[in-house]
Amino acid sequence: MSIHHQCCGDNQFDQQSHCCCLVSQPSYKLIPEPLNASCCAPAIQKALQPPPVQTGQPRRISQRSTNCMPGEKPCGQGSCFNPTTERCCVNPTSRQGQRYSRDQTYSEGTLSHTPGHHHGASCGSQVYNPDIKICCSGKLSNRVLGKNLCCGTTPYGVEDRGVLCCNQTLHHVVENGYQCSPGGHLYLPSREMVCGSHVHLNDPGKHCCGEETYDPQDEICCNGHKHHMLGNVSCCGGKAYDPSSGQMKCCAGTLYNLQVQDRISEEAQCCGSVLMEAGSIQTCCSAPGLDLLYPTQPGFTCCGHRYPNASLWSCCAGVLHPRPEPHNTSKNMIPGPRLLPLGGLKTEVLCHTEVLLGTVESVSVKMNERSIVMLNTMSVQASRGHVNALPSPHYVTLPNHCSSPELVPGNTYIWVKIPFSDTIRLISDLLDHSSPLHSILSRCSTFFLPREKPYTMF
Repeated sequence: MSIHHQCCGDNQFDQQSHCCCLVSQPSYKLIPEPLNASCCAPAIQKALQPPPVQTGQPRRISQRSTNCMPGEKPCGQGSCFNPTTERCCVNPTSRQGQRYSRDQTYSEGTLSHTPGHHHGASCGSQVYNPDIKICCSGKLSNRVLGKNLCCGTTPYGVEDRGVLCCNQTLHHVVENGYQCSPGGHLYLPSREMVCGSHVHLNDPGKHCCGEETYDPQDEICCNGHKHHMLGNVSCCGGKAYDPSSGQMKCCAGTLYNLQVQDRISEEAQCCGSVLMEAGSIQTCCSAPGLDLLYPTQPGFTCCGHRYPNASLWSCCAGVLHPRPEPHNTSKNMIPGPRLLPLGGLKTEVLCHTEVLLGTVESVSVKMNERSIVMLNTMSVQASRGHVNALPSPHYVTLPNHCSSPELVPGNTYIWVKIPFSDTIRLISDLLDHSSPLHSILSRCSTFFLPREKPYTMF
């Protein structure tokens, strides 16, 4: 092969004696022709000139290749087409492409002319005339006046009576007033309600709880499970319990019976969804959204959710740093107390002292002192039912950045003020509570003083 040879479709040709021409009969393809052929005219060849091919590297035109002529695009394997004047149909099995003009149709391997029609469309692997056919989800149907919408594979019209498209299924003989639920179920709102995938008779006052209905006047819905409302009942996952009884402990959606373990509620502590064993044989290390339980070891201490050897690692705001050389002491590595869940706070602290809660907007550090901007800050004395809204934004300071836990902007926290100081001590992360103020007042409601209003906002 000389340097004058190039590819022309599936053939090669010598530019000194032939040119590459596009012929339409019996089908569109590229073939070499002598230089005296009419298709070898300079103007035509300029439009058909393919990109240069490297010597010794013949190419095949494929759907993944860009080796098409200028203005053309791949059409399956072994063919190209001009999208402005032609259409392409690809065999889904062989992946071979067929190019055809806009006044033709191509169906099941047969190429035919459609006189006067120049705007063909494709429906799956078929080409059709949209003036007489309609394509719905890959299925062709005869076009009927007024039926210009699709419901799955079925055409219908917006003015059709007694039909309703629901979840890509066309329902017939449908009474007036019926609607389609988000889950794709037909129902009549005036007499029915849909809970999940179940349709129930409409009962005034009833609401959905999972697949069933419940009455919020005397029942509580916990994660799709309904329970009778008895006393100061709250949800823990899908179960209901009375947190003021001291007999049960909820750990991140998992409910534990303290009577079985002979435990006292105030002493029982959670580590995520796990109830920690009594005594000091376990250590819980926490980071935002993650709590891990470790067997207690001497010389080890928490750094966020990790539990490293303090002689090998130092810690600053939950981030580990290797020590330059081994130490025999945990000096300079004294992380503060971990942030407890709301249920882990002692009643004495939460209900009988003034606590503050607010949402972190931003945090900055200067000289190991952390400055925090809080929004929607409130001062709460829960046992008295007193809640005061503080100016917003509210600025607070943590005196030791490294010994303080990591804070996430957008999360809500509880903290207490250090007496005779402008600094604070964080005690709880309220990430899992959508209504933290309600949760605090509900837990402390049994301690409200007589004749005091249970809630006042100044």
